[in-house]
Amino acid sequence: MGSKNAVKTGIFGGAFNPPHIGHINLARQAIEQLNLRKLVIVPTFESPHKSTRLLPFEQRREMCKRAFAPLDGAGNCNCTIEISDIERELGGVSYTINTLRELSKRCPDERFYLLIGGDMLFSFDTWYKYESVLKESTVCAVARENDSFTDMVEFANKLGRVKVLPTNVVEVSSTDIRERLAKGGDVSALLPSEVADYIRENNLYSA
Repeated sequence: MGSKNAVKTGIFGGAFNPPHIGHINLARQAIEQLNLRKLVIVPTFESPHKSTRLLPFEQRREMCKRAFAPLDGAGNCNCTIEISDIERELGGVSYTINTLRELSKRCPDERFYLLIGGDMLFSFDTWYKYESVLKESTVCAVARENDSFTDMVEFANKLGRVKVLPTNVVEVSSTDIRERLAKGGDVSALLPSEVADYIRENNLYSA
């Protein structure tokens, strides 16, 4: 994990299928609350959790690049945003512990804060080698529902080494966005404009 003087680096992984304003809100508030110097966005190569067919990695990576670019330089520490290809380089199913260990090898002077949505916290103890994930990083769960915050803190305390970050909730679902797009619906309020433009230009998620 690095020493106490190590660079504070957030790790935000996900399918990002597509990245939406909820993801941006989570990242922005984590940068501010944790005083991150660096935030690494890690698009999943092959998810162990989702049965939904993912768009090709390159397209999701490009959408992440467009979505998170405005956050570069954000926060008190002028946080640097990096879009990582690490899970594509590792290949196969993308397990968080493997990603963290590879990042630790490459960036030994960085201290990792793994960002997860509040909905993931309650199933975190089912993750592959989750106890090792807790040793390799500080897990930071971002509350998505205001009324679940107390439950989240209680569950986090049982796991240990987990922070719960209170945030201004932005409830958005990638599944809902894909379904709306398949029906020709308007999702402009749910996506960064650069991502919406990319989806339209490439005719993504259409029925």
